[in-house]
Order: sequence, then structure tokens, then C-alpha cells
Amino acid sequence: MHHNLKHWWGHFRVHLRHAIQNGAIWYLLAGLVLLPVWFEPQMQLPSVVQDTLFVIDISESMNVRDVNYPKPQTDRLTLAKLAVREGMASLPCGSKVSVALFAGDESVVLFEPLEVCRHFPAIEQVVSGLDRRMRWIGDSWVTNALTASIVEAQKRKLNLVYISDGDEMPSRAAPIVTDLAKLRGKIKGVLLGVGGDALQPIPKLNQKDEIIGYWTREDAVLEGNHPNLLSAVRALAPGERAPEGTLDEVTEHISSFNKVFMQALSQASGFELVRINTPADAVKALKNSDYQKQAMAERDARWIFGLIAAVFILIGWFWQNIRPFFANKRWFKFKRT
Repeated sequence: MHHNLKHWWGHFRVHLRHAIQNGAIWYLLAGLVLLPVWFEPQMQLPSVVQDTLFVIDISESMNVRDVNYPKPQTDRLTLAKLAVREGMASLPCGSKVSVALFAGDESVVLFEPLEVCRHFPAIEQVVSGLDRRMRWIGDSWVTNALTASIVEAQKRKLNLVYISDGDEMPSRAAPIVTDLAKLRGKIKGVLLGVGGDALQPIPKLNQKDEIIGYWTREDAVLEGNHPNLLSAVRALAPGERAPEGTLDEVTEHISSFNKVFMQALSQASGFELVRINTPADAVKALKNSDYQKQAMAERDARWIFGLIAAVFILIGWFWQNIRPFFANKRWFKFKRT
């Protein structure tokens, strides 16, 4: 046993000497240094980050197809999702992001904040999979949902990006902003407005997202938005329309970007209102140093191991040229003196 070990050790020393002489040792070291890369090492570094909660309106009016990106007659929800995707991609690595949906007066956070670069593929898949079928209620109180979103963002110490067309159902002439104004200045955020200026009928969709009709005034009343008109509409025969002028107060069946409403929310919350027509508009709105902060953040450490490995490879490549320099006895003597 002792003889075999001694024999093996002798062979090892010979091979090691040859590896040092021909420079192969440096390639071996480079390979060993790269091993930790497979485990995706992370390190905490001081960073500029922009932690953000993206909140998307998924109410019925977001199905209206009055957006011209990425092609004409695109629905508002598609633009909102693309704006979130590109907005996340523009954030500095180390930033934490989360996504929430709102319908009714609730804002539901889909997942707790995740580091954007490391988890981008997973978050992107979640965002791309969002659709109208996730709506849990038909009504939409944009003001209340914004108030709830600020509370959720404040809990998690995040900025807020709130995307909506400003269309409420039941509709109101002006928002009631008492609770919203109380939260002014608690967090930083921006309102992103989507939708066209012209009133459009709100479509009814089948399971394939094909338009099979449009909401009518009578449908809006049957949804319970105008109790004073409910008995008159219920008395109509199927498919019958109410007499002209009877339902003039009903507006929930049509929709456009409600600029006046969103401006009122902007003033009450202290958030800037930015109208977006393309995802680039959202990215531009997010490029604001006021939304950034200094923090210790997880950063990818693979580049450090890659840099060390590259140095070893370069040494191995030029080893025959630089080896005499290291082997020069005068150089060693000079170092010792």
C-alpha cells in the first residue's frame, strides 16, 4: 500500500511539473475557478435600486380595443401588460418588484417582491399570462383601488406604478378622494393612463377573446348600477330596447380614457399622471431619479469568477513568453533584497 502511494505521488509530481512547465496548470486553475458559477453566486453590494409595485387595472373597460400598439385596435389591457414588462426590464438590477391586479375596490398582490434581474423570466411569464378572466368582480372603483394599492406598496416599502383607464363602474362625476388624500406623500409613485379619447362601446368576449357583442345601457342597469331604473328594464322583453330618453343617465356601457378623473387622482395622491401610447412612454416615466434609492442589494457575482478565470487563461496562453521572466534568478534576488 505504501509502495503504491509513493509510486502514485511520484507520477503526480512529474505530471504537475510538466503542467507548470507548459502552462497547462493555468487552464486547470481557470476551470476550477469557474466551478462556483454553476451555483449562481450572489453578493450584497451598495446599489441604486428602484423597488416597485406594478398595479394593473383588469376591469371590463380594459377590454376596449382603442390602442394602436403593437398593432391597431389592440385592447388596453395588452398595452398595460407590455408597459409593465418593459418597465420592469428598465429597472436597475438589485431592484425588487411585485405585481398586483385591481378590480372592484381591491388591489390583490400576486407575489411578494422579487429581485428583478434574477427572477425576470418568471415574473415576465406571470405578467404575460394575465387576462380578463382573473377579474373577481364586475364593478370598478378606481379611487378605492388606488388607495388600497398605496397601502400595499407602503407595507412593502415599494414605489407604485398604477395603470388604469380611469373608468369607474358605477360611474361617478368626480372621485371621492378623502381617504386617498390622507396617504399623500407616504410613498412615491406614478399613474399611467391608457385608452383613447373617443367613447367606445365595451365589448363582450367569448372564451377565445372574440367579440360577440357589446354592452348596452340595459345591460348596465341589469348589473345593478342604476337601481332606480331596474324595474323598468326588467319589464322589457328579451332584446327589447328602452324608450328613447329613458336611460340617458346610463354611461357604463361606453368608455374612454377618463382624463379629468385621473387628473383628480393625481392631484389628491401627489403622483404624476403620464398618458402612455406605447411601452416606451412607461419606461420614460420610470426613468426618474426621485424613484431611486441607495440600498444593499443582491447582485450577480459570476463576473468575478469569470474575470479571475480569464486572467488565468491569458497567463496560460502567454506562459512560454513570460515564464523566463519568473524563472530569472536575478529577479528573485532583487525581490528578496
